[in-house]
Amino acid sequence: MKRQVISGDTIYQITYHLDQQSAELEGHTYPYEWEDLGGGEYHMRTGTGNYHVLLLEQQPDGHLLFQVNGRIYRTRVRDEKQQLINEMGFGRDPAPGSLQITAPMPGKVLQILVDEDSQVRAGDPLIILEAMKMENELRAPADGMVTSISCQTGSSIEKHHTLITIRTDHT
Repeated sequence: MKRQVISGDTIYQITYHLDQQSAELEGHTYPYEWEDLGGGEYHMRTGTGNYHVLLLEQQPDGHLLFQVNGRIYRTRVRDEKQQLINEMGFGRDPAPGSLQITAPMPGKVLQILVDEDSQVRAGDPLIILEAMKMENELRAPADGMVTSISCQTGSSIEKHHTLITIRTDHT
């Protein structure tokens, strides 16, 4: 199971091998033992280290507030699905401002389903891309107005190419 942990400005890619009770971080493998004590309280052993972990707050978006041996940490954990959503340009919070929808992979633009100045709702289809002989429908992550379209039907695009910009503070 792969996870991405964001702590401050640092992003750690951690792969958990649940069947082997080990975690891989920056090319090193760390065996661990994890005991659920109930009520958000855990005991973790790694090598000769023992840690008392207390989960203080867990939000649906992956933000965690926890205490390890008395020290408080705030972090964000994203699993593989959440990482893919973020890489596709949908992981941004729909805060006021502009939101750029980017290509999740190289491909061909099959159909653009909106026009500039179109009002869109979260979940509305925006564009259909063909990649690896599959059609992928990209949807609006938030309500807003399409302010620009940076591709054309039939064009080949690279991964992370900005396709559509949505102004989210104008609904």
